[in-house]
Amino acid sequence: MKISISKEQLMLGLQAVQNVVATRTTLPVLSNVLVRAQGDRLELTATDLDISVTTSVPAAVKKPGATTLPAKKFFGIIRELGPQDIEIDTDDKNHTTIQSGSSYYKIHGLGADEFPAEQPMTESRNITVPQEKFKGLLRKTSFAISTDETRFVLNGILLSLKEHNITMVPRMAVVWLLPTKRSMCQPAARVNA
Repeated sequence: MKISISKEQLMLGLQAVQNVVATRTTLPVLSNVLVRAQGDRLELTATDLDISVTTSVPAAVKKPGATTLPAKKFFGIIRELGPQDIEIDTDDKNHTTIQSGSSYYKIHGLGADEFPAEQPMTESRNITVPQEKFKGLLRKTSFAISTDETRFVLNGILLSLKEHNITMVPRMAVVWLLPTKRSMCQPAARVNA
């Protein structure tokens, strides 16, 4: 893989995916971001096996390819580089060189084939919810989400969609909240079931 990309575009992509990267994991590849160059785009993907985020940014792809790089280290290097365009070159052994101006870095990554494949969604439905109403529901429920990392089942909100009703249910150790908005969901033009 060999690409040239502006610092601003690469930073936008890395900022979008870096918070999903697992910090403590038994699989080393989950600490990495998948970097895939094809066409005129650079695709960045991160996952913790529960959540996956993929984004793509424009890049001058000289040689298509893919690798995974340690996300925090990669982001830290790119953040400290000057405003010049960045040259990224990866060899067959997943050794990646990053050059910008007089700066030169070498990072050892893992093969793209070791990165977990995205799980296809078996069922999908599309709806449109007014942003202000959705934000209102999040404001009323997000405070009740547990921050205890040892009890993952309490770290989220159940989002239920039934006909034209949306229900959000966060769960803390002893508190249940059940705010519901009626008739706020509009069916999308196409619903796949």
